[in-house]
Amino acid sequence: MSAPSIRLHRILLLILAVLVFALCLWRAGAAPIIEGLPFKDSDDIMRLLQVQRWLETGAWYDLHQPRLNPPAGVEMHWSRLPDLPLAALIGLSEPLLGAERAALLAAYLVPALLGVAFFAAFVWAARPFTGRTGLLFAGLIAIALNVPLANFAAGRVDHHGWQLLLATLSAGALLRILALLGARLGTRLGRQPDAPTGTHQDRQLDAPKVTHHRQPDAQSTHRLAPRTPAPWLAPLAGVAGALGLWIGAEAIPPVALGAALLGLGWLRHGRPGAEQLARYGLALTATTVALIPLALAPGARDSTACDAFSWVSVALAAAVALFGLGALAGEHWLARRRQGVPPSQMAPNGRIGHFRRIGLLSRFKHLGPMRTRLLLAVPLALFLLGLLYALIPHCAGGPYAGLAEPSAQLVARVGEAQPLLKALRERPASTASFIALPLLALLMSAWRSRVGPRRARTGWLGLTLLITGGLLLMGWQLRGAALANLYAGLALAWWAAAVGARIGETRHLLPRLLRRAGPAVVVALLPLLVTLTVTRIGNSPADSAESAALTKAGSPSDSGTPSDSGGVSDPGNASPPSAAADPEDAEACNLPVIAELLNRPPWQAQAPLLIAAPVNLGAPLLWLTPHQVLAAPYHRNDGGIEAGTRIFFRDAETARKTLARRGVDLLLVCPHDPVATYERRDGITPFYDQLLAGETPDWLIDIPNAGPARLLMQR
Repeated sequence: MSAPSIRLHRILLLILAVLVFALCLWRAGAAPIIEGLPFKDSDDIMRLLQVQRWLETGAWYDLHQPRLNPPAGVEMHWSRLPDLPLAALIGLSEPLLGAERAALLAAYLVPALLGVAFFAAFVWAARPFTGRTGLLFAGLIAIALNVPLANFAAGRVDHHGWQLLLATLSAGALLRILALLGARLGTRLGRQPDAPTGTHQDRQLDAPKVTHHRQPDAQSTHRLAPRTPAPWLAPLAGVAGALGLWIGAEAIPPVALGAALLGLGWLRHGRPGAEQLARYGLALTATTVALIPLALAPGARDSTACDAFSWVSVALAAAVALFGLGALAGEHWLARRRQGVPPSQMAPNGRIGHFRRIGLLSRFKHLGPMRTRLLLAVPLALFLLGLLYALIPHCAGGPYAGLAEPSAQLVARVGEAQPLLKALRERPASTASFIALPLLALLMSAWRSRVGPRRARTGWLGLTLLITGGLLLMGWQLRGAALANLYAGLALAWWAAAVGARIGETRHLLPRLLRRAGPAVVVALLPLLVTLTVTRIGNSPADSAESAALTKAGSPSDSGTPSDSGGVSDPGNASPPSAAADPEDAEACNLPVIAELLNRPPWQAQAPLLIAAPVNLGAPLLWLTPHQVLAAPYHRNDGGIEAGTRIFFRDAETARKTLARRGVDLLLVCPHDPVATYERRDGITPFYDQLLAGETPDWLIDIPNAGPARLLMQR
C-alpha cells in the first residue's frame, strides 16, 4: 500500500471513530431506566453513586453504600478501575457545572470514549485476518456489531464495556501470536508466505490477497521471512486478563479462553507455543498479585471472596501460569527423550519409530508430537483443576456460591443469567438475534480452518475456539452474548475485507459500493432479519409485541444487550429483555413524580427516610432523592432483599411486623413489579396485591400523588 493510501485509510478510520463516538452519544436515550437520564439500569446509577461517595470521603477502599439497607448498608463487590475516568472527569468539571451536572457529563462522555477505544482495539485485533489494506472494512464491521457496541452507549458507566475492551485487547494479542506461530509452520514445511512484497501482509494470518503479484527478489524474500511473536504480546494479554479479574468475575471466561488459545499453540507448534503460554500465565499471575494492594484494604488482604477480586483470582491466574510452565517442562522432557533416539529409529516425518530407549513414551509409539503433547496436557489440566478445588472449594459453585435464598433467587431471575435454551423458549425472536452472527461466524471460521492456507489454520482454529467458547457461555447464561458477538466480528471482518479486496474487478458504481459496504450492512441487519423471521414463524402475540419493539428500536433490543445485570426480568413480559431493571417499572410507577413529591417539604426536611420499594427501583430512588432504600438488586444486599420479600409478598401481618422491625418510613407500591410473577403462591394473597387492589390497613396512611403508584406511610 502506498503512503498516500495509508494516510487516506487512517483518515477514514479516524472518521469512523468519530462516528462511533457520535453513535454512543446518540444511544443515550435508548431504554433509560429513568426518563430523561441516560442510565440503562441500576448498575449505572450505583456506579456513579459509588464514585460520588469516593469523591466526598476520599476513601479509596470504601465501597460501602450506607443509604442502601441501613443501618448496616451494603459493601459492594465492585472494582475501582471503572471509577477512575468518571472521578477524573467529575473532579475537573464539578467546579464549573456543579456536582449533579458533572456526574451526568461523565455518564455521557466516559462510555462514548471507551467505545472509541473499543473500536480501535477491534480494528487492531482484526488485522491478522484483514491485513493493513482491510482495516477500513474491520472498522465498518465494528460499527455494525450492535450487541457489543451497545455496552458503550452514553449512560452505560457500568463495567461491561471495560470487560469487552480488555477481552478485545487480549484476543488481538493472542491471535497475533497464533498467526506468527502458524507462519513459522508454513516456512518449515517449505511454503513461502503468500503476500506480495510491499503490502506488509507477511504479518497477517489470512489476509485477502491483492490482485497484482511479482516474484520476490533476495531482499524481499528476507523481508517475507516469518517473525517470532513480539515479546510483549503474551504479557499484554496477561495484563488485560488480570485487570478484567480485578473488575469482576466476568473476566474468567476470556482468561480461560486465552489459556486455551495458547494451549492450542503449544499442541500444534511445540516449544514456541509453550513459551508463549508460560509468558501469558506469568504476566497474568504477576499482575494479579501486584493488584492486591490496590484492590483490597489493608485489613482485608487475606480475602478469598468468590464474587470479587481476591486471592481466589490469584489462584486462578497461578493455575494458568503453572499450566504454561508445565508445558515448557513437557517440551524439555520430550526434547531430552528424542535426543536419545538414533536417526535410524526416526520416521521420515520426525516421529519416533522405536521407543525402547525413552521409557514412558514406549506406550505411545504410534503417536505424533501433537498427540503426545495432548496426553501431557490433559492430566496436567485435570491436576490443576483438582488443586484449585482443594484450595478454594467454597467457590466450586461459581462466583455466587453460598448465597442465602433471597439473593440466590435474585441472581437466578436476572435476565442475563438465563440459559440460552430457556430464553429461546420464552423470547425466541430476540434471543435468536443474539446468536445469529456467532453461528454464521462459527461456520465461516471452521471452514477457513479446514480449507485456508496451512500457515493460517492455527489462527483460524483459535478464532473458532473463541467463538465456540462464547456460544457455550451463552448456553449457560445469556451474558455471554456480547463476548460471542465480539469474537464473531473478527471472522466477519475477514469476510468483509475479502469481499472488498475484489473491488478492482469491477468499475460499475453499484457493485463497488456493495463490495465495500455490503458485508457491514449484512452484519448490521442480519440480527433484525432473524428476529422478524422467527416472529413471523412463531406468530404469537408475545413475539409480535417483541418484534414491534425491535423494529422501533432498530436493533435486537433497545439497549442492544440480552439483559443488563441490574435487576429482575419479568418472564411474562412480552417486551425484549433489554434491561433487567426494566424501564417499564419506572414508567408504571411514574418515578419522577414520586421523586418530586419526596424532594419537597415535609419529606425533604425529614430526610433521610427509609423507603421500601420494588427492588428494581431502589437505585433510581437513591439517585433522585436524598432518602434511603431497603433493597436494590445486588446479591450482597441479602438482608434488604429478604425484608422486601416479606413486606410485599407475604401476608399483611408479616408485612406489618417487618416494617416495624426494620423501621421503614414509606412504602412505595408500583404496578407490574416483575418479582410478583415469581412470588405469588396458591392460597395466599400477597400484601402487594392487596395494596394494588386499593386496600389500606389501619396502620398505614395513604399519601396522594399524581401517578398510578401508591405511596403509604406508617402511622
